[in-house]
Amino acid sequence: MNTQKKTRLILVIAIVIAMLALSSCERSYAPIDESAATPVVQGEGFATPLAADSMELVELGAQTAIAGEQTATALAAGVGDDAPAKVTEEAAPVSEDPTAVPEDATVTPEIDPTLTPTAIVADPPVVGKPASYTLKKGEFPYCIARRFNVDPTELLNLNSLSSAQAQSLQPGLTLSIPQSGKAFPSTRALHAHPVSYTVPSNTTVYGIACFFGDVDPAAIVSRNNIANPNNVAAGTVLQID
Repeated sequence: MNTQKKTRLILVIAIVIAMLALSSCERSYAPIDESAATPVVQGEGFATPLAADSMELVELGAQTAIAGEQTATALAAGVGDDAPAKVTEEAAPVSEDPTAVPEDATVTPEIDPTLTPTAIVADPPVVGKPASYTLKKGEFPYCIARRFNVDPTELLNLNSLSSAQAQSLQPGLTLSIPQSGKAFPSTRALHAHPVSYTVPSNTTVYGIACFFGDVDPAAIVSRNNIANPNNVAAGTVLQID
């Protein structure tokens, strides 16, 4: 007997047992007369033929069993309408706005190519004697007296400074420059020039100008195309006029 026949037989027996159980529940219990019992013919399966409606239930049960068996076979093979669908990764939602930027994206600011960095430049060349001058890094009052060819004593008296202060570095100090009076009492140049000068250590253009005494810092910047007058690297070769 093949598998389908076995399945049908099992379902038929199960349905008959269920029907008998329901029937027995509805009827009152009565003693069984064994003498009236109908002997069961071996091989027929039932003592009495089933009613038409019972046969329909049996046939329906058999069809259901066959369908269940076919479904199980299809599921095992991974095919059919009831086969589990393959799980696929859900695609990330696509933004409707093409210009939208993800929240975790790194935003790089746009740089206007027409803009150029602001260069640090020295003060323009001083023509004549300015009314006042603010000391830069590397400058001191006595250096300014040489540069503007004024008497150091008159410069100190005008700004209430001592001789010691005149020879010390005081960047940020604004000096009033005498507009008349004596000239610098000695040679203004501390070192000869024109010359090719190698900067010995990091310094400023203003300190180099004071080293030479009578040289304008703006002239050094212009002559040597210095980008930052506040930082001239050691080893730089400058042309001092």
